[in-house]
Amino acid sequence: MKKFEFILYINGNIICQRFFSVKKYNPKVIRSLELVECLNYVVSLIENDLKLKSMDYLYSQYNQYKIQKTEDVVVENIYENEDVFDFEIRIDDKPIATKRFSGNVYPQRVRYSVDIRRLINKIITDIQNMFSYENITVEYCGITL
Repeated sequence: MKKFEFILYINGNIICQRFFSVKKYNPKVIRSLELVECLNYVVSLIENDLKLKSMDYLYSQYNQYKIQKTEDVVVENIYENEDVFDFEIRIDDKPIATKRFSGNVYPQRVRYSVDIRRLINKIITDIQNMFSYENITVEYCGITL
């Protein structure tokens, strides 16, 4: 029986780690286009969640009655000290797929207090479904993946 897991990191530190099983596991999926598409989709779910939380946070800090002057705007390079997120899928403790994305587009308060509990069931279900696909794409534009 294979042990499946996904891990979300920020700067190499684990934010969330979950183990799960897959019924009717198809090992050919590891070298398929569907794995890449699933990884991109799951990361987009996390990014959209962070975006919504950023909008809520920024709106809560907004004062519509205060006039903002040009000299009040702080201009800085947000990528000077970059915080990176990594989403990784593993089988038997072996990394199968990883996707990295920058966290610097989100406010510090949001990226240092990530909570994806409401997304976990969706993420696991999508990964389980992908690993049990029967018809998969293992060749793209004449190149074997």
